[in-house]
Amino acid sequence: MRKSFISQNPSVLWFLLALSLFTLGVVMLSEVTGSNVISTSFVKTLGKTLCLCLVAIAMDVVWGYCGILSLGHFAFFGIGGYAIGMWLMYARTETIVIDSLQAQVIPPTPQEISDAIGNQIFGVVGSSEFPLIWAFADSLFLQLLMVVLVPGVLALVFGWLAFRSRVTGVYLSILTQAMTLALSLYLFQNDSGLRGNNGLSGLQNIPGFEDTPQATISIVFFLASAVALGAGYVFFAWVVSGKMGSVIKGVRDNEARVRFLGYHVESYKLFVFTITAIVSGIAGALYYPQAGIINPGEIAPIASIYLAVWVAIGGRGRLYGAVIGAAFVSLLSSWFTGGGAPDVNLGIYTIQWTDWWLVLLGVSFVAVTLFFPKGIGGLFDYLVRKPS
Repeated sequence: MRKSFISQNPSVLWFLLALSLFTLGVVMLSEVTGSNVISTSFVKTLGKTLCLCLVAIAMDVVWGYCGILSLGHFAFFGIGGYAIGMWLMYARTETIVIDSLQAQVIPPTPQEISDAIGNQIFGVVGSSEFPLIWAFADSLFLQLLMVVLVPGVLALVFGWLAFRSRVTGVYLSILTQAMTLALSLYLFQNDSGLRGNNGLSGLQNIPGFEDTPQATISIVFFLASAVALGAGYVFFAWVVSGKMGSVIKGVRDNEARVRFLGYHVESYKLFVFTITAIVSGIAGALYYPQAGIINPGEIAPIASIYLAVWVAIGGRGRLYGAVIGAAFVSLLSSWFTGGGAPDVNLGIYTIQWTDWWLVLLGVSFVAVTLFFPKGIGGLFDYLVRKPS
């Protein structure tokens, strides 16, 4: 008798239940309900953490299940942020410009409004003309489409070129890192069309909701992030289960044997690489309106390396392990680098965690690799399955 999807993936129901209870608890304790137990800034931190959990799941599927160590998936995350950020910045600037020009005796022409918007956005890099990539910035629908299309097309083209050449292992990882580095270096230039090192800012100001309190907006994005994470978990659980999941894991364990059995390995790898890039872009589009700013540093190769570290600490090859790793490291990072952790006075030297956090993260990664190769998720499996 064929097993159902839920019976094959019992963690799905448990995850959705835990996520629902967590989401409900945050909403009830937020400033929106008047309880003020959780501040608006911390709600945003939790919302961003959920987005990082989603991109970590995508990374786990491409690495933990398919065996492709991509060191460029955070670039797709950043591209999604830039895509939605362009509309947010354009629409917000348009509102400000129109309000400032209404006092004129002669109504401004559409060209004058466009020039004023361009000057406001690109004046910081010494320009006032809209680059070609901003052609659809005035349309929310088209920019949302770009959130999906740009990461998807980039991953499709890159993956097709790499996989058809049968580039694997560390060489493929180097290629993905090179792609990410090239993209970040390009975006650092002022003539990239995305304001260079300044990036896009003011993204927390949602056009049309200027009078809505940030407490309400933060909860809306938190709920959207929770829904996206839940949907992403179910979707990827379906992808890695059944026949498709068996082939994907077979590619990870013995690619030559899977190819010998008649499966077109490159198609499976290309599908996984592309779909995870798209989901990463969606996660980025939800993350950066909560962060308020995005710049090329977000796409630097080190960000993708951190992503791999999160998955390794959580336990790769387990979707919930990726969530645990991303949430654990993200929240701990916010605590240590945000001044929450007290400094340690050793007499001759004072440990300031804002400076030593990365060292602690590196030591944790090495320790997990040496002593707990299955990560935190593996420890959870051991506790659950431990015989009485």
